[in-house]
Amino acid sequence: MINQRAHRRLTILSLLLALTWLLIPSQARAWESDEIPSFEQFVAQVANGEADELRGVYVPGIMAHAIVSQPEEQPAFVSSQSHVLTQYGAASRYDTIALLAHNYLAGGDFFLLEEGRIFYLIYGDGRIETYRVAKFMRFQALTPKSTTSDFVDLETGERLSSTRLFLKVFNRPGDVVLQTCIYANGDASWGRLFIIAEPYDERAPISMPRLLEFQ
Repeated sequence: MINQRAHRRLTILSLLLALTWLLIPSQARAWESDEIPSFEQFVAQVANGEADELRGVYVPGIMAHAIVSQPEEQPAFVSSQSHVLTQYGAASRYDTIALLAHNYLAGGDFFLLEEGRIFYLIYGDGRIETYRVAKFMRFQALTPKSTTSDFVDLETGERLSSTRLFLKVFNRPGDVVLQTCIYANGDASWGRLFIIAEPYDERAPISMPRLLEFQ
């Protein structure tokens, strides 16, 4: 029981540290709409032959971002590169795919999404999984720079501890969660945005590169 509690505390701390890293400024930017590659081009760019490796996310007309994993022993790591999302390792323990990004980099594109929007995850072998945006969750951090801050659900007014927030957001087996920070009232760390997406069975065939060659 003690080990389980310690593991949970470590998991929650990694979330809050990741949220802190989301606040570090940079001059890089997200995609301009006319720079987004075609779906076929993007799949060919990110595929590397590794069937179990998540490599990219594609939202037609909005974003085409590569995905990197957090290095071992670095649970707070969030990529500082433009056009790159970071897969959050702690959420994977709940069979949830969580993707982090700074709101002044790739995370800025998250605010362009809306409920019902379809997007695609690309794996290293070119495999595609389709998801549909189901809902948005927005929270105000009551002490934004604290790793133990409580949060207020901006829709319901409910107050949650950091532990309850983690479980509410990331205990979603099979779903995708996109996460970034909300800038408000002159404070870059004012709040948190979580976008929940669910698997979607798309009947229309997906255009795929005719040939993927892996070295």
